[in-house]
Amino acid sequence: MSPPDAEEVVRDYLDAVGALDLDALADTFADDVVMDLPYAPPGFPRRVEGKADVTAFFGALPAMITPLRFHDHRLDALADDPGSIVAQYASDARILATDRPYRNSYIARFRVRGGAITWFAEYFDPITLVEALGGTVTMPGQEVAT
Repeated sequence: MSPPDAEEVVRDYLDAVGALDLDALADTFADDVVMDLPYAPPGFPRRVEGKADVTAFFGALPAMITPLRFHDHRLDALADDPGSIVAQYASDARILATDRPYRNSYIARFRVRGGAITWFAEYFDPITLVEALGGTVTMPGQEVAT
């Protein structure tokens, strides 16, 4: 039996994260997976390495957020890099501590080898996350509306 193709693995990842299904999520990762979150706000890691640690990162989410219900998937394979996928998607969830909506859009790049994700970088709007968590972002010298 051949391993699943890269797009199928990325769809499985999106379905698993969207549902906060940690067992299914772990099944999408290679043992040496690396996750990069270049736009992560303070308090969130920018890089996590290894299947156990990446899975543990996602394991903290159910205490913070409702299922993300990823939708509007668009997956594009990179012709010059077999196994590489660029994905666009959106989320629709709520932050548990604030009961605020969390709706973000994402662009991610994945590398899939041997039927598992070996590396991915996810880019999202960190301000949307900060505000959903109850924080604010203002320009210096500007008053915050109350």
